[in-house]
Amino acid sequence: MSRMHLAVAAMVTVVTSGICRADAGGDWLSVGAQLAQTERAAEAPAAPAGAAYVPWQERRGPAYPGDFWHSFGRDAKELPATLWDDTKVTFTSPTSWILFGLAGAAGIALHGNNGDDQVADHYTRHGSQLNTFWDSVGDAGGNPGTHFALAGAAYLCSLAKGDTKTYEVSKTLLNALIINGLFTEALKVAARTESPNGDEMGWPSGHASSSFCFATVMHEAYGPWVGVPLFGFATFVGYERIDARNHDFSDVISGALIGIAVGHAVSTHHQPRILGMDVIPYVNPEKGALGIALTKTW
Repeated sequence: MSRMHLAVAAMVTVVTSGICRADAGGDWLSVGAQLAQTERAAEAPAAPAGAAYVPWQERRGPAYPGDFWHSFGRDAKELPATLWDDTKVTFTSPTSWILFGLAGAAGIALHGNNGDDQVADHYTRHGSQLNTFWDSVGDAGGNPGTHFALAGAAYLCSLAKGDTKTYEVSKTLLNALIINGLFTEALKVAARTESPNGDEMGWPSGHASSSFCFATVMHEAYGPWVGVPLFGFATFVGYERIDARNHDFSDVISGALIGIAVGHAVSTHHQPRILGMDVIPYVNPEKGALGIALTKTW
């Protein structure tokens, strides 16, 4: 099948007088104005209850802006369909399978080449490095239940306040965490490797996969100022799992790669769209123009 890209760009040129003008004629001015109106609408207060329903594939924000319970009910009804859609994207993405493959290879290599044994010997000789307080921080902060609670609270608050950005991020996060959790548990059941604490389903680490999934989604949504600290905390969670001897080194490395894969796939699939088209940045250095472009693939 041939692949075509249809791009529409709204270009804005900044001149010394501070006045912006369109650089491509009347038609581009019209398109640019429509795009600007769309962007303003996305940031505008919620529309009154009773607004026309827009299918989840085409909308941003709640199904019924300003109507908490009807929007909540619609989201619950649509959840299986959105989850299935995100699952298909996750497990058909080449990037996901590269990371899944690396997760499997790391687990086999570290476990088979005595990497886990060397780490275990270190802790046998020197004992744990973290005290009880930091163990509890890593255990609670990296627990998938904590991540679901945070995502759920953000979702409910966004519905109540009409916050479109938080609403979209929280829904992305919930779907990513669900897919990641189910996949991680399926791998645990299939692999059935014993962890240092005697758990018969050690690989991969659920704390590590969920923490890195959470960090990946937030990084994709809010950038490095939010993402980097969360990746740092996810790394600490992985270290705590090893230090407390709840997991082997291979369990944590594989879990981290799985969480990143799922979080990235779902986040990418949930990028903003207008009229079924993806929104991407637009830069034209020759004309000094900045803006956004819409692309669609057939």
